[in-house]
Amino acid sequence: MTKPTEAEFDQYRDTYSEEINHSLAFSGQSHDFFTQVKADYLTQLFADKKWFNGDIKALDVGCGHGLIHPYLLSENANQLQLSGVDVAASVIDVARENNKEVNYLSYDGVSLPYKDNTFDCAFAICVMHHVPPRQWVDFLQEMKRVLKKDGLLVIFEHNPLNPVTQKIVKNCPLDKDAVLIPSKTMKGLMRQAGLQNIKTQFILFTPFARALFRKLDKKLRWLPLGAQYYTLATNSKE
Repeated sequence: MTKPTEAEFDQYRDTYSEEINHSLAFSGQSHDFFTQVKADYLTQLFADKKWFNGDIKALDVGCGHGLIHPYLLSENANQLQLSGVDVAASVIDVARENNKEVNYLSYDGVSLPYKDNTFDCAFAICVMHHVPPRQWVDFLQEMKRVLKKDGLLVIFEHNPLNPVTQKIVKNCPLDKDAVLIPSKTMKGLMRQAGLQNIKTQFILFTPFARALFRKLDKKLRWLPLGAQYYTLATNSKE
């Protein structure tokens, strides 16, 4: 597996949110809104007794500035022990400064700096489209390696079937080399990586924060037209 070029990510150390917000401007929402939505979905998973019972040790792979971490900790403060890794060492420095409760490490983009069977949950939020396609299965297998026997793996990604998503990605300089992953392809990759109990939910059908639209979002999770999706799986059979 080839090591990513850290400079590609480090160059946005101080302008990341600005670049993302510029690409999202036509939606009427900031990056913060979309971050909160994904934090809500993760919080729902953390609260599901099907997956977790008690304290949760979770790893955010490709965590960047850790912008989602304050939301996750505020909603799951007494339950969640959170760690984050990223290839951009200077960005990790910013995350560490802003989120004292989180354990951050930089890594080489190949091997996660943790032992086997360490985490109850490992997740990556809009990271895999930056990974070269030939390395996608390796990326998932490395996440699987650090999961406990019944651990949960969650991947959030952009949905290439959504035209608004295509527009946002096209206009975002951070995504200039992105290769979007269809949800069906993601399921196939997870099967190749040896994961089990694979399931996809589509999200962000509208860019509106009101409770009515968030409820609608959840009712439409089966429809493959949301702006993003998340696919979850376990590393063992139920």
